[in-house]
This record gives sequence, C-alpha cells and structure tokens, in this order.
Amino acid sequence: MNLFRKAAPLRSVRGGGFALAALLALASSPAAHGRTIVDDLGIQVSVKGTIGRVVSLVPTNSEMVCLLDCERLIAGTRHDDFPLELRQRIHRKQTAVIGGGFDANLEKIVQLQPDLILTNGPTQQRIAAPLKNMGYAVVSLWPRDLDGLIKDFLLLGELLGQEQKAQRYIADMRQRFQPIAARAKDKPKKRVYAQMWTAPLITVGRASFTDWLIGAAGGTNIFADLAFDSGQISLESLIHRDPEVLIFLSQHAPFAQTLARRPGWSRIRGVRDNQFCFVDEPDIRRSIMFIDGLAKLQDCILRDRSSAKPLGSEKP
Repeated sequence: MNLFRKAAPLRSVRGGGFALAALLALASSPAAHGRTIVDDLGIQVSVKGTIGRVVSLVPTNSEMVCLLDCERLIAGTRHDDFPLELRQRIHRKQTAVIGGGFDANLEKIVQLQPDLILTNGPTQQRIAAPLKNMGYAVVSLWPRDLDGLIKDFLLLGELLGQEQKAQRYIADMRQRFQPIAARAKDKPKKRVYAQMWTAPLITVGRASFTDWLIGAAGGTNIFADLAFDSGQISLESLIHRDPEVLIFLSQHAPFAQTLARRPGWSRIRGVRDNQFCFVDEPDIRRSIMFIDGLAKLQDCILRDRSSAKPLGSEKP
C-alpha cells in the first residue's frame, strides 16, 4: 500500500458540486471556525469549536470541568480539591498546577498551549489581560445566583461536548434543592452576617454567590448593599445592623469563640442568643455541587434558638 500516493479529487455527478459543497461545509463548521460567546463579565470571547485543553485559575471552575470531562483539564490551581478524581490526577501529575488564582505562572500556562482558560470575576483580570493579548480564549465564569450557575455549567457542557452529562447534574441538583427551598418557604427571613476575614472585618456583598446561598437558605444578608463580592466593614455598622445569625469560616473559630469577651460584640443579638456557626470555604463555593453547603447553611440559619449551644461550645 502506497501511503504517499496523491489523493484522488472529490468527484460529483454534477461536475464537482459535491466537492465544493463539502469544502464549504468544512470551512463553516464549528470545528473550523468555533464560536463567539459572551462571558459573565459581558466580554465577547472567540472559542474553538473543539476544546481539548483547558486551564482553570479557579477551584470551582476546575471542579465543574472535571465533573464533565476531567481529562481535558490539563492544569488547575494549588487549591483544587474537588472532585476526588481531580485530586488523584494532580497527585499523579496528570493535571498540572499553575499556582494560585492570583499568582498563576503565565509562562507555564503558555507552554501548555490551552484551548480555553477559565477565570472568575474582575479580580483575576490582571492575570487574564496578558493571556488575552497573546490570543488565548479567556472566559470568566462568575455566577451570582442559581440561574447564573446553571447557565455557566450548561455552557461548559456545550464547549466540552458534554451537554447531556451537564443536564443530568443539573436535574440531580434541582431535585435536591426542592426540599431545601420548601423548608425556607413562608418562614420569616433572618438577618445574617457572614464573616470572611477578622482583621479587618470583611463580609460578603450582593455580587457574591454566598449572598444568594444565604437567601436560599432562609436568611437575608445584612450587607447586601455592598456592590462587590466582599468588602470591609466596621464593628459599628455591624452592631447597627444587628444580625440574628452569625456565620464564620472554620479557620476563624478562635476569633468567634471569644466574641462574648470582645468589646461591643455582646450588643449584637446573634451573639447574645448564641446564634452562630462555622462553615468551610468549600461549603459556599460557586459550583454545581453547592447543595451540601446550602443545607449546612440552612441548618444554621433556621435552627431553633432554644437548641443553640453556648458560644464557643460548637466545634468548627
């Protein structure tokens, strides 16, 4: 068999019409030209029709790509922890680590030659800008609520050719979400403060997914007037807004367990009523796998005051 023989031209019973049609179809196919999408920052991005190599600068995006097709995630961050398959691939060095979300190794990303780079919101644009300037497709996935999360996950499913798999995950999520929504329905919304940092005090604003989680769990974020993901606040403003429930990250347990002795904090209703709890950062992540974290938040927000434990007795 001669592997180097000249290929025969395409023929048609109508004088080459089939050949021309085939070439035109190939030239206009998604694999040839790709498509243009609009990401969560409102930026138009041209992406390939076939995405084979994905780099993620955000753990939640890494997780969602891996749920759909983990082999296509060629690089993620040092903080990637979900799902188990991704941890195993990183351990076996099948998926590279390019640093963190704010100190990513740009040279390493370029060496990997990705088809698609996933970031989150405005805070990562400093890293995204040079990659865009080099011609890479950089897409921001920054959902702020359930509708946005579903839209982004479906987009990933389309880009990776895994639409049906994405739909199955969404259907499962909706089924698990229904009893949580039903439990919160018709109950008075409790005023909730979610603390992300201790010195200075930093909480979540309305652009955060945590703001939506608090609402879905049966609460109202008392700092929803902050326009961004998060922001610094004063103790005076916290006392004035007087939350009924306080939520802390687990690593801030030493701070939370001394609230009763801290000046001013005892003026807050949630502190006096021992209405506080701890969550881990993965519990409030922007991922299609948010349900367990939402259930944990709801248990904290809706629990009966009479069953609340003394401040400092609850283990993170």
